[in-house]
Amino acid sequence: MKLRWDHPLWRRLAPALAQTLAQAYLRTCPADLQISPEVNNLVLSGRPVIYTVWHCQLLYPLYYVRRYYPQLPPMVVMASPSRDGEFIGEVARGLGFTVCFGSRRKGGVQALKDMADFFHLGYSCGLIADGSRGPARVAQKGPLYLARVTGAPLIPLAVAARRKTTFNTWDRFELPLPFSRLAVLVGEPLYLQPTDRGSLLEDRRRELETRLNLLFNQSQKYFSKN
Repeated sequence: MKLRWDHPLWRRLAPALAQTLAQAYLRTCPADLQISPEVNNLVLSGRPVIYTVWHCQLLYPLYYVRRYYPQLPPMVVMASPSRDGEFIGEVARGLGFTVCFGSRRKGGVQALKDMADFFHLGYSCGLIADGSRGPARVAQKGPLYLARVTGAPLIPLAVAARRKTTFNTWDRFELPLPFSRLAVLVGEPLYLQPTDRGSLLEDRRRELETRLNLLFNQSQKYFSKN
């Protein structure tokens, strides 16, 4: 029997297979952590935080947090309600994450409310800053709304890979190659106030975008200097 890509059996098996393969080859990639002592103390304090990263580098932070920091609070992440998003969500569940489904176009507001509820139960949160469809490396306001309503520090991330494949997708998705050395770059936290609305919120959005792009640019040059 030929198993089509959209066959229900394949759609049930594929996430578990992808999770197993991702864990197997990412274990071959040694990683450095570039983080200031202050931010490291904040992360290790056990206080729930919000992590955000560009879509093109979303894969490794999920794995890294669970492997190297199993003592941290549980984490809830957002995935798109599309077929691709559901696949990614199932992989994330297999790695031990709770998943809320939503996007800017469908269910995003409710997903943010659900994530805020999880935050108040002690969960950290993970969000893609440029969303599921972009534009690439242009920050959307979802992470800022969540940081504003929870009062949580918003921590930007980037990932550098000595060897990687960059796909011809809207986000230029980066896939580290097996046995490649990696570095997780952690920026300073961004705090929002309840009064950050309108033009003030737009200022914060541009600030988050600037910080993430600074980290992203550092990730592209990291191994040329190390």
